[in-house]
Amino acid sequence: MNPFDKIKQQIDEDLHHKLPKKWKKIGNILIADFSQIDTNNISQISQIYANILKVKTVLQKNKINGELRKPERTEILFGEDTETEITEYGLKYSMDLSKTMWSPGNTGWRAVLDGPEIVSSFYSFNNPKVIIDYFAGIGYFTIQLAKSYPLAKVISIDKNPDSVEYLKQNLELNNINNVEVVNDDCRNITQKADVIHLGYISNTLDFLEHAHSSLNDKGIAIFHEAYNNSWLGFKKRSDWGSIPTKFSKLMEENGFETKKFERVKFYGPSKSHIIAYLQKI
Repeated sequence: MNPFDKIKQQIDEDLHHKLPKKWKKIGNILIADFSQIDTNNISQISQIYANILKVKTVLQKNKINGELRKPERTEILFGEDTETEITEYGLKYSMDLSKTMWSPGNTGWRAVLDGPEIVSSFYSFNNPKVIIDYFAGIGYFTIQLAKSYPLAKVISIDKNPDSVEYLKQNLELNNINNVEVVNDDCRNITQKADVIHLGYISNTLDFLEHAHSSLNDKGIAIFHEAYNNSWLGFKKRSDWGSIPTKFSKLMEENGFETKKFERVKFYGPSKSHIIAYLQKI
């Protein structure tokens, strides 16, 4: 029997249509949308989810907004502790989900060189001396990059002071010592780099000009962003596999040649999170 069927067995049938069928389990914390459940039942129901799914805390699903990439607010439905730890590709990450973000859906793309060929091809660089990670968060890409390129200096930047504190903890947890952590806006950094990683924050394009000026000649930018499929010229899944003309021209206007382009995941039927391997021209 699947977990949701087990949950329904313990809850009045009249409430089944209001129960969340999808959830995110991050370490021993569960995040789901319980907004349809009335306040009289929410405590009992969230505890049932916690027991069946074996978590210590249940949180109401929330939005992650702004350049700090932190929850708008945190509503604890069951339990008390919002701090958790996960292990991914042999690396440990500690975080507080009331102060920082973690996206379970991007697991494969965080693997860098340890991932499938389609992922590792975007993260294969020719002996970089300096790598800068914009919007580093708690270190989901920073730590993999530092591990994959131990001879490189990795500069990890984030505006959220809470994320930065957990990033420092995670570097210690994983015995990573080739990372410099900076709590600041990426655009205030003057260090030159061979590679700049720009994770998705919903307005990544706004930071591309600074990345261009910070890259050495022929430097590489790994660019994450979200676009409407119609703008990209993709009407169906089978259209993926080529570099969209509009995107290529946009990158040229920003001083880059698009070498590789791929979809990370769909955001609903009309929008996609993409990754591009860009070279400075």
